Amino acid sequence: MSRDKRLQDRSIYPHWCTDTVRFSDQDAAGHINNVALCAYLETARLTFIRDMGMMGRSEDGVRGISAGMNVSFLAESHWPGQVELGTGVIRIGTSSVTVGSAAFKDGACIVAAEMTVVRLKGKTPHPIGPELRSALDKYRLKGFQAA
Repeated sequence: MSRDKRLQDRSIYPHWCTDTVRFSDQDAAGHINNVALCAYLETARLTFIRDMGMMGRSEDGVRGISAGMNVSFLAESHWPGQVELGTGVIRIGTSSVTVGSAAFKDGACIVAAEMTVVRLKGKTPHPIGPELRSALDKYRLKGFQAA
């Protein structure tokens, strides 16, 4: 599990979107449940990946798939409301990108995660080319050095 406190700082995120807290996102105790929190992070990751042009299968058969997620559940939160979702790049590998993301509600960071997406062509890792690398580089998280 990642407990990197830097991911809890909303000022580091260059990419933002929102999601709605649904009544059905609550558990029996009235808190937003962990599955819903992971769904918010999925919204953050996929919106970022879509905006970077990495969503879905391209004409040459290259696609991105989720390869891993380390989540820190940080604070209780409740329905109703909106969550603000920040995302940025932690690492760019040969064929993968690791993004950091966090959800903020009512001024608090309620969940943060590191998520890795691998580019595949068929079942084989496919390199991140210079154009995509340059685009991703512009979204690096503040305080995370290029590898």
